[in-house]
Amino acid sequence: AGLCKEPGFTILFFLACAEVVLRSRWRHFFGLLLSFAFVGAVRIWYVGGAEAGFGYVDTPIKYMDSKLTRTLSYLYQHAYYAKILVLPWHQSWDYSYDSLPMLHTFEDVRMMAIISAYISIAALVALGLRLCARAPALILGLGLTIIPFIPASNLFFLVGTTIGERLLYPCTVGWSLLVASVGSRSSRRSPLRGVIWAVFAVLLCVYLWNSHVRMGHWTSTTKLFLTDAEHWSRSVKVVHSKASELQAKDDLHGALEYYLKSLAIFDDQAITDYCIARIYINLGRFDEARQRFDKILNGHGIGLHDGNDFLWMTDLGYLLVATGSVEGGIHYLNEGLQRFAYSCYGWNALGVGQLRMGQHEQAVQSFMQGLQCDPDSASIWSNIAVAFAQRHQVPELTEAMQKAMALNPQRPAVAWNMRIFTGQGLLGETPQLDLYIPLPGRR
Repeated sequence: AGLCKEPGFTILFFLACAEVVLRSRWRHFFGLLLSFAFVGAVRIWYVGGAEAGFGYVDTPIKYMDSKLTRTLSYLYQHAYYAKILVLPWHQSWDYSYDSLPMLHTFEDVRMMAIISAYISIAALVALGLRLCARAPALILGLGLTIIPFIPASNLFFLVGTTIGERLLYPCTVGWSLLVASVGSRSSRRSPLRGVIWAVFAVLLCVYLWNSHVRMGHWTSTTKLFLTDAEHWSRSVKVVHSKASELQAKDDLHGALEYYLKSLAIFDDQAITDYCIARIYINLGRFDEARQRFDKILNGHGIGLHDGNDFLWMTDLGYLLVATGSVEGGIHYLNEGLQRFAYSCYGWNALGVGQLRMGQHEQAVQSFMQGLQCDPDSASIWSNIAVAFAQRHQVPELTEAMQKAMALNPQRPAVAWNMRIFTGQGLLGETPQLDLYIPLPGRR
């Protein structure tokens, strides 16, 4: 377990502490302590160190210049972990920037949460040590709560998340033992035994209800993202994810609103700017889309990397071709399609750009690649017909136009070209090249 995740090897340290507190068997203590150190060292060597290479949005505290801000903010994380362990409510799938704002001064009212958490822990430790001989479950429960949490505390090495609810899984075992121990001992001789049992019964009901509700949120990403955004309107990634869900439902204006809200929290997010640019392209607002791409090119590219940079390259290339900057558009389309070839509208846009540059053979090849991706695209068939017309290949032109008409005769460019190629056009009218860009998630 220790080689898989840090809380695994903390159990060895927990057992070492239990040997000292409950049995004073020092040989066992030192043996377990050496085992803990060995497994921890192997784990750190195996994963290549303890550094978490996450960005500002995921772990903003470590990027703060002030040591006081970092210290107080990490301490507040401990208090918040205690809160969601004792009484979890309004949880979040991701506690990104600025879900838990930084603490900069001792005057911040959230210092009360830090003080309360640490005083409670100190009191429970004192009580557990005093009663360890008669009630070992108390100190054992406390140890199982605190010790597995240490790797997530940012005390010894930085963790790649602000709050990770999954990090409390082992701590929950200790908390359950601790609650049961305190409740059992308090109710034995107390005249308020009935009240104590009622309080713990209510607490159990709260846990069961919260578990039921939260598991319901996880039944779908749509429900999860939309629900969490109601309570975590200051979390960059939560707000961004709600926007992406609205975008997937074709609610472009609603998605645009939430993408802009996400940028209002933290403006240097290239992936969010890209999503906004895509919406502007879908809405035909090309100038605003170009401004977003310029911002991406001049920024830090947060959220974009080697695995997804084809997104902005392909769409920027499409935009440049659509607005007449054909040479630049062909460059970005080639870059994007080399990284991810399954982009039907990208191949179509590349073919249109190449045709406008007089590169007929390359254009036909690009259109053919697009048809391999989407053989039912009337736009691509119509564009191939235009390419064949420029090369005076009448049989191929006719076949391509027939397929385009069979697929979508109502599409304006298809109907226009059919009229031109059948000799019904007016003098001076020429065939049209058809650019299209689908809504996200479509071809």
